[in-house]
Amino acid sequence: MRRVTVRRRPGRGDDGAIAATVAILLGVGVLLGVAAVVVDVGRLYAEREQLQSGADAAAWAVGEGCATAPAECANQSPTAGRYADGNAADAATAVTAICGTGPGLAPCPAAAGNRTGCLGTVPQDTPYAEVRVETRLPDGTNVLPPVFARALSGGDDGTSVGACARVAWGPPRVAEGFGVTFSLCEWRQLTADGTTFWPAPSVGVPPSTAERVIRLKDAQGLNTCPAGPSGWDRPGGFGWLDDPSASCAVTVEADGTFGGNTGNSASRPCQTAMANALAAHSVVLIPVYDTVRSQGALTTYHLAGFATFVLTGYKLSGFSARSWLSGRRLCSGAERCLYGYFVRGLVRTTGAQIGGPDLGAAIVNLVG
Repeated sequence: MRRVTVRRRPGRGDDGAIAATVAILLGVGVLLGVAAVVVDVGRLYAEREQLQSGADAAAWAVGEGCATAPAECANQSPTAGRYADGNAADAATAVTAICGTGPGLAPCPAAAGNRTGCLGTVPQDTPYAEVRVETRLPDGTNVLPPVFARALSGGDDGTSVGACARVAWGPPRVAEGFGVTFSLCEWRQLTADGTTFWPAPSVGVPPSTAERVIRLKDAQGLNTCPAGPSGWDRPGGFGWLDDPSASCAVTVEADGTFGGNTGNSASRPCQTAMANALAAHSVVLIPVYDTVRSQGALTTYHLAGFATFVLTGYKLSGFSARSWLSGRRLCSGAERCLYGYFVRGLVRTTGAQIGGPDLGAAIVNLVG
């Protein structure tokens, strides 16, 4: 009987194993590449987000400092550093520039041509400040090293990440003001034509002689802004604004018109708002008009600007409070009035835009 020998063709049975091995190696390579992209790019985005938050907070703080204390505008580095560090996960961010057109600030160098630059264009008619930041590591470097990319390529040294924020400040053109208004004539008289202001309550309490009276109804002939041309009161000229949201807070625009009512009584929302402002000793933003037409519920005011006022007391129909500053009641009989003192300072209000006349109020806006 012949013996039959079956020979196995070399390598034929290993084809599947080799293919599987190659597939695994390729898959691992792809996964490592994806990991490099996901992890490293994710770290860059996270770093960028922290830096941008820090730049925004630092720029806002610098803007507030420049608006409230112009003489200190050039000395905002500690403030900017504190806010920039406070928004970093490792509490470390390098502030590379504080520049702009605010008092004492150096002009800004050319902006970076990538995402590290501020957005938009610089303001032309209002002061502004930019804060530029970048990564700062514990060893003092500013390059964020990759996690996977260096292992794969062997030559990636990392990326320097930066961010920029720009703020502007100035008198508001559009703002949410207290639901009451008085005339530009009275504002000029009560502030000596815009020359007499007092510190905000957070800075210090003025003497009782700082108190001024804004009159709604003058039964004793004390008002020297009689009914008449633009900028003067008419009888009952301190008026309440239309309040569609029933909050005693109305968004109005300088050089625009808004409706009101010259009645003596404050609405329930305005009574609540005044009581809260009185208790908190807070600064309220009051619209100031320069023209008024008609009367009663048909009254229309033309807005001149916004004044900043600290309410110390009031006497209205069925609603009054003694001054917390002087302990006095500054109106009597049939008079209806608000009393308090004017301040020059920063206010925080919803939907505000810069560009109005300077009546003492200032706002800060993020503009880039």
